[in-house]
Amino acid sequence: MNSTYCSKSWTDINIDFEARTVQHCCKSVSYNFPEVLTEEFISKSEKLVERKKQSLEGIAHPDCQHCWNEYATGGTAYRDWSNNWNDDIIKEKKIHEINDDSFVHHIEIKLDSTCDMSCIYCTSRASSKIAEEEGVYKENRTNENDYEIFKSWFENFIKQKIKNYSDKNTPNIVVSFLGGEPTASKRFYELVDYIEDISKLHNNINIKVAICTNANSKKFLMDKIINKMNNSKLDWEIAISNESVGEDAESIRYGLDWGRFSTNFKQYIQHPKVKLIVLSPTITIFNLKSFHLYIKWVHEQFKFYSPDKTFTWVGNIAYFNDGLSDISYLSKDYLFYIELAEKEILKEIHNVSYFDSTQFVTFIDALKVRVGSLYNEDYKEIAQEFLEDKQKFKKTNILIKLLNNLDL
Repeated sequence: MNSTYCSKSWTDINIDFEARTVQHCCKSVSYNFPEVLTEEFISKSEKLVERKKQSLEGIAHPDCQHCWNEYATGGTAYRDWSNNWNDDIIKEKKIHEINDDSFVHHIEIKLDSTCDMSCIYCTSRASSKIAEEEGVYKENRTNENDYEIFKSWFENFIKQKIKNYSDKNTPNIVVSFLGGEPTASKRFYELVDYIEDISKLHNNINIKVAICTNANSKKFLMDKIINKMNNSKLDWEIAISNESVGEDAESIRYGLDWGRFSTNFKQYIQHPKVKLIVLSPTITIFNLKSFHLYIKWVHEQFKFYSPDKTFTWVGNIAYFNDGLSDISYLSKDYLFYIELAEKEILKEIHNVSYFDSTQFVTFIDALKVRVGSLYNEDYKEIAQEFLEDKQKFKKTNILIKLLNNLDL
């Protein structure tokens, strides 16, 4: 297999309206919008064309430096479980029109960084709560014209999809909203309504709305999103960000209310408009020990409350804060907890409605490679200093308890 191409360069568009940037993969370098955004820039920019061309020629393009760095340090990277193409697929799809956006099917939209939580491994770029805690000024570059250009691009994109697939299977398009917490964004419902309107005009194409939520919404916000789904003609996918249980989860995802999360989780997985649930854990040194307990809890919720609901896992690994949360700094002894997580998956894999469990198994394998790959014998002292610094910002003394998760 070619060691440099990745399907996400062709299939993904990630738009950040607040920062006025576009990416093609959430881990890639972002491109700043021109002063006046154009439709072509969204999906056919010169930089993207160059990246596609070079990646097919075996050149490790600098846009993808995140993954190249992770391969060099931890031996595994996001690309390992996110690239869905291989050499045979490349030949089958005849990917020679590198300036063509016909392969795009996943559009991620970040409206702003509004968030009610300040996860300890997150940053002020992604959470307004962290920016508030740390006194970080964050410029909001939102431009009304950008929204209008995007809407025009989206409708033209859908029309082209229909034209290309007129005699083939109906294409699937997923429009995914990220945050912060997207359900708390002022523009979220406006754009969902627009997508719904486009879908009504072109009902021969399958458009799904997805959100990546912390599932921590208070009742009035939860009622709002449930009401929106109740009245929607679209199918929905819900990605839920979490990776631990109880007090651990509340400390790692600071601001989380475990009781409220549990209630909201059940509402999401039982909703008839939700066709797929995606569990989105971010693995750090602080949740590796309890991750298998979260997997067990998730399985129990589906078996008891929604046994026929299809779900899957799409994992991430924390590389932030100069590696202070990165499991590569732990000893290889922590492999034990990854194996516990794997056993929990394999034990229930045929008792729940998994959608393509292979990606998650690949992710677990990547965790096995990464843990201990950059072992630092001082990891506990480093972790303690990290937590103490976080406690100062958050004005609490409970985070230090997470050091217990580093006891083997």
